[in-house]
Amino acid sequence: MSTSSPVTVALVDPLWVGHHPMYFTQFTASFQRAGARVVGICPDPVEAAANHAADPANDPETARFHPLPTGGRSFFNGRFEGDPVRTFQRWRRAADAITAAEAACGWKVDLVYFPYLDSYLRFLPTSLAPDGALGRPWSGLYLRNHHHGEAPSLLKSLRLLAKGDALIRSKHCRGIGVLDERFIRALEGYTGRRVTAYPDVTQADLPDRPFPLAGEIRGKAAGRKIVGMIGLEKRKGFLPFIRSAALAREKNLPLYFVAAGAIHFGEFTESEQQEIRSLAAEVESGTVENIHFDPAAGRIPDEADFNDLFRSFDIAWAAYEGFFGSSGTLSKAAVFELPCLATQGECIGNRVEKYRLGVTLPEASAAHAVEALTALMDGRGSDDAPLAPDFAGYRRDHSLERLDEILAALLQTI
Repeated sequence: MSTSSPVTVALVDPLWVGHHPMYFTQFTASFQRAGARVVGICPDPVEAAANHAADPANDPETARFHPLPTGGRSFFNGRFEGDPVRTFQRWRRAADAITAAEAACGWKVDLVYFPYLDSYLRFLPTSLAPDGALGRPWSGLYLRNHHHGEAPSLLKSLRLLAKGDALIRSKHCRGIGVLDERFIRALEGYTGRRVTAYPDVTQADLPDRPFPLAGEIRGKAAGRKIVGMIGLEKRKGFLPFIRSAALAREKNLPLYFVAAGAIHFGEFTESEQQEIRSLAAEVESGTVENIHFDPAAGRIPDEADFNDLFRSFDIAWAAYEGFFGSSGTLSKAAVFELPCLATQGECIGNRVEKYRLGVTLPEASAAHAVEALTALMDGRGSDDAPLAPDFAGYRRDHSLERLDEILAALLQTI
């Protein structure tokens, strides 16, 4: 890289929900630390700029932010992120937004980076889209690639076409990143491109003033061990979580369960919704007092408040259901040194066992969970031996420093 002409990176993400804003801020700052200028292109450039400016260590002179329309769902009843038409439109819109940003800031973009590459792959099994639309080097982070772990079959071949992984063969692709390291060899074999294991980085900032909900929960727990989850998604094991709270209540165990953040009832069946609403009514009336649950609370938008609440837990719930990828829950748990409860297998279970972060369950059932929680309360692991978690090792492997190294190496390919 020439010091007189730094590489300019266009950071492009068509989604602005969940942790997307946090990751966008992280990638912006990391590219800057590597010496690049960044053009952030996303659905909410005002919030992106504010998030970036919130950290005084970030350089406002080498970052610009520009709008990008939010990506729509597919025409297959809205079930998927894209389809042949909409996915190609995303490439065109990204290219148009980059051109407009170049004209506005006077910088020529040398590398396009997609922190959520998945949106630009689906149902587009050809490498021509990025070559024709962008015509410049690009890379990205590919999250949902677990189909590469399936045994060879006709269904897998069809799934590979639908996922659009062949697009990564683009002559302009400078390699991609993944959060789940288990399928790197398969991805490299299929795409012919370098695949790098990225850290699942999290923020550890705390608020200037304590988050009120964190103090409220400590008071309600009244000395009981706190088992917590934030973000009440079905895949995160919310139903086994509340059923575990019920079983712990029956057994009179000194546990307090915290179900915080947003819930989307549309994820659940009618009978499941009835079960959840019944619990909410019982919590509100005071009939049930070993769980915090407010379905109207909504998402915790501030990451520092999120962290203050998370560190009030004694045990982090990571017993996901039907989920195969990495999870920031483990990164948070390593930062605040909380033991985890997870389901066996897949990325999360493997990491909990590798780094001895807690206890894994054969399935996310209330019976298994309560048995494991009893062990964790006493500081014991799955084998009944004392826990000896390698939190430091996990923090090192999933650190900002590791992300900086990877992105700096990527810039050297330009």
